[in-house]
Amino acid sequence: MADIETTTVNEEKYHALSRAGEFELSIDATGGDGPTPNEVLVADYASCFSFACRAGANRRLDIDLGKIETSAEADLNDSDDLTGIRFHIYVEADLTDEEVDDVIELGEEICHVHDAVKESLHAGIELTPDAF
Repeated sequence: MADIETTTVNEEKYHALSRAGEFELSIDATGGDGPTPNEVLVADYASCFSFACRAGANRRLDIDLGKIETSAEADLNDSDDLTGIRFHIYVEADLTDEEVDDVIELGEEICHVHDAVKESLHAGIELTPDAF
């Protein structure tokens, strides 16, 4: 049995309802009835990276980052394929430059989505400490 199982139903046009566990996600390639697949991927990557930064900071650096807000930007080519992703992460904690570098490095190491995307799509990352 697989570790993750999802079901996606596309009955017409370019809208699908996906079920992952007990949760349903509406995805629309045109962006009319839900986020596009690329928007879902970028949001998933940003979420996972935020969680990875928090986990790494807590477990390995003994730092509580407090509130984290991650702004993500992505570029598309003429075929609507992702060509670049950038994050700007704002954290509540007041960090030294070395701690900022360590948190980003741990995020890159721990984030499952970062590991899954091709290297050319690894996010460019900025982190602003003491942001709130």
